[in-house]
Amino acid sequence: MPRTYLFVPPEENDLVQALGAQWDGASKRWYIVAADAPSRFSRWLPSAENEDEGFAITSNAACVAVATMPCQRCHANIEVICIHCEEGMVSDEPLLQFTISEIWDIDEALSRQLRPWPNFRRSRGSDTEPGNFANHCPHCGEPQEEMDLHAEPDSPFFDIPRAAGSVKLMPLTGIVQLSGNEHFTMD
Repeated sequence: MPRTYLFVPPEENDLVQALGAQWDGASKRWYIVAADAPSRFSRWLPSAENEDEGFAITSNAACVAVATMPCQRCHANIEVICIHCEEGMVSDEPLLQFTISEIWDIDEALSRQLRPWPNFRRSRGSDTEPGNFANHCPHCGEPQEEMDLHAEPDSPFFDIPRAAGSVKLMPLTGIVQLSGNEHFTMD
């Protein structure tokens, strides 16, 4: 039976389980099947608007960029990640050397490859829409603001090609597809 995967923040696991969602241990995600009433799970369903659009970004030369920074709330040093593409297609336009922030959708292949970073997960959204993916502090649980990771010259993902050892790049395999906002190196 086909599954519909849900985007559930860890603090809502008990609630979604009580409503009847099932746990997929292999992918470590909650899901429902066609026999379940989707209206009960609407707050955790992927956005129909984004599904209809497909993925805006595709790359076969992507990597996970890994850096360490203080948590924006508790100030503990934490590992944060972003997706960096050496090349790719964004809305059918070829682009070189860009990072992606404010990610709202990822394909299954990318989801599997991001399992080593469980603190990069979907944030709580509104009652009707799931939130974007974000780095979360493993100590206090606070989602880290994307602008603080990408927008300023002293932020970890501002200029990955010139990061000189402060950012570790972990290659992703195959073609990855996602939707979010791209950022470029400032020359």
